[in-house]
Amino acid sequence: MSYASSESHTVEAILDERVFISDGLVFVSGLTAADPGTGIPEQASVSKEFPYYGADIQKQTTYLLEKLTRLLETQGCGLEDVVKTQVFITDCRLFDAFDQVWKRFFPVPPPRTTVGVGAEAMAIPGALVSVDVIAARPDVLNIRHLDSPRLPKPLANYTPCVAAGDWLFLAGQLPTEFGATGLAPAAQVNPSFPQHFSPFLAQAKYTIGVCRTLLEDSGSDWDHVVRVHVFLKNMADAPLFEALWEDMFDGAAPPHLVLGVEELLTGGAQIEIDVIAVRTGTAMAQAASNVTAPAGQSISTRGLGFTRFSVAQVEVGESDHRLFAVSGAVRAALECAAAQAGDNAEPLKVHAFLPQPTDVYAFGRVVLDTAAAGAAITTSPSVDASNLGLEIVYRVGA
Repeated sequence: MSYASSESHTVEAILDERVFISDGLVFVSGLTAADPGTGIPEQASVSKEFPYYGADIQKQTTYLLEKLTRLLETQGCGLEDVVKTQVFITDCRLFDAFDQVWKRFFPVPPPRTTVGVGAEAMAIPGALVSVDVIAARPDVLNIRHLDSPRLPKPLANYTPCVAAGDWLFLAGQLPTEFGATGLAPAAQVNPSFPQHFSPFLAQAKYTIGVCRTLLEDSGSDWDHVVRVHVFLKNMADAPLFEALWEDMFDGAAPPHLVLGVEELLTGGAQIEIDVIAVRTGTAMAQAASNVTAPAGQSISTRGLGFTRFSVAQVEVGESDHRLFAVSGAVRAALECAAAQAGDNAEPLKVHAFLPQPTDVYAFGRVVLDTAAAGAAITTSPSVDASNLGLEIVYRVGA
């Protein structure tokens, strides 16, 4: 790709609102209150003439959820058919005002993961929140809201797990019982012996256990997990998590991405884990075994039916310019993931977790060149990360 001679000098097309379907699952591009070409419109901002009526976060949330409603309607769906959401908010202190709007749009709340990323991490100036969504066609998949009798009811407005056919979409899990102490007692180090265990590992082991319980009570297990997102408040803890994760499993560990955040919704929490799985007894598809990831990259692919999820932890190497380093690494990862997904793999959605907001240009140039108009695109921050994370959803051989 020539960067100097290209007819287009912008990648704003990755902001286009797109929806694609595979096996009844509806994949939507990431949504903010920004519109291509204009940024945050007046309708999504508090009026200058009446500055004390409303709040920008509520205006932006309303605006993007109205977009989502229109997009889903084009595919025969409604907000009640949303099965999975991820919310990236600039400041967790805005969460309560955000959640008030969310509750109006979602009387029956879908599973949700909400993380704080900081205003400087957003690629769109002025954007306070972005939302990534998966829905399901109710005429194709039976949608059921599930709970675990062994886990406490969450404080916020979400369902712990939604099943869509044989797919299971879990809400992000934190090291809490939602009690008065915030962090669950079992996720804390004994204060009488504070040096005898790692506080981070205590939280990580507890949170993994919560996910295991929710999987079991929803009819699944770790062997049937399609992909995992691990959000860390301190990316220096990533090696500790990786060691713990690998030690948990006799065989291959479930595919996962380790991503950075600025804040989580439970005070003192250092980790949140987000899981997509399928029910036990289903014929889960694995990656092509003869495809090897490029050096410095970890790429795994699993799925069900015609749908595959690939996750890639992409190491950005040294280069004369970061733009070339990011674009080269992303291109190599997309090529390998497509080969793993199988013959005639068609990308439906690409979700990029970017260490730097300026990486959006290099990523956008590559993804528009390789996926063109054939994929919904989401970009989200990965705070203080050195590696770039990619999740690609494919439709294979359909």
